[in-house]
Amino acid sequence: MMLASTAGAAVKSVDVVTVPPDAAGVADGGLLPPAGSVVIYVGDASAPAWQRLRAAALGGEWQTVRDTPVPERPTPGARLVAASLSFDLLCAGHALVRDLALPHGIPFRTLTFPYTGGPLQDTDFGIVEHADGGIPAVRTTYLVMRRAPELTRLERQLLESVNPDERHVHMGRPEPCQAITTMDMLTDRIGHAAHEAVREKHARGGYARGESATALSEAEIQEITGEPGEAAATVAGLLAMRRRHFSL
Repeated sequence: MMLASTAGAAVKSVDVVTVPPDAAGVADGGLLPPAGSVVIYVGDASAPAWQRLRAAALGGEWQTVRDTPVPERPTPGARLVAASLSFDLLCAGHALVRDLALPHGIPFRTLTFPYTGGPLQDTDFGIVEHADGGIPAVRTTYLVMRRAPELTRLERQLLESVNPDERHVHMGRPEPCQAITTMDMLTDRIGHAAHEAVREKHARGGYARGESATALSEAEIQEITGEPGEAAATVAGLLAMRRRHFSL
């Protein structure tokens, strides 16, 4: 978490939707924020898919939000450039994430943050757009959805005791996006290339362990989880098991 270095930049308000912890009985999944999360959605204002999702969220139609299809990944060779202005997401004056953008050809994207359920106001959230990249190809709109976890009375009291000036700590580091981004595509391609390079090295005589060498036996699984009513494996035990499997 860093203090927002946005001096002189205009902070835009953003619509914030609060999802009840039980989501009115709608089962988890899809694009519905899981309990204990805050999700930022950014979409192409002219894209019908984004318009429908945004309207469903603002209207509290949790099942429609959940069942909205996640945008498909662009085909190979698609332009890996931003179609929108880049932007920062702020919470209580702190930048939670910087330089997000909507890639070309994507109706909307999301980014999920863990959320303790601590007290945050809708007005704590803001968007700072960076116009130094020229005129964007699309106009974007934003939406934040938050869903607190189920909390005990003691947990609520502890969270409310946090210094209000530090309330941004109720949100953690972002989790992987549910909707495709340019960075996701680049990471996938780099990871695939690295995997292929390792595979080729092994094929040329390098040393590779087979799947059976790293598979856990039933006895080891039982050791990790423990018998009913008994303690699970200790950290020391897990480290010892790791050494057995990965020592050369």
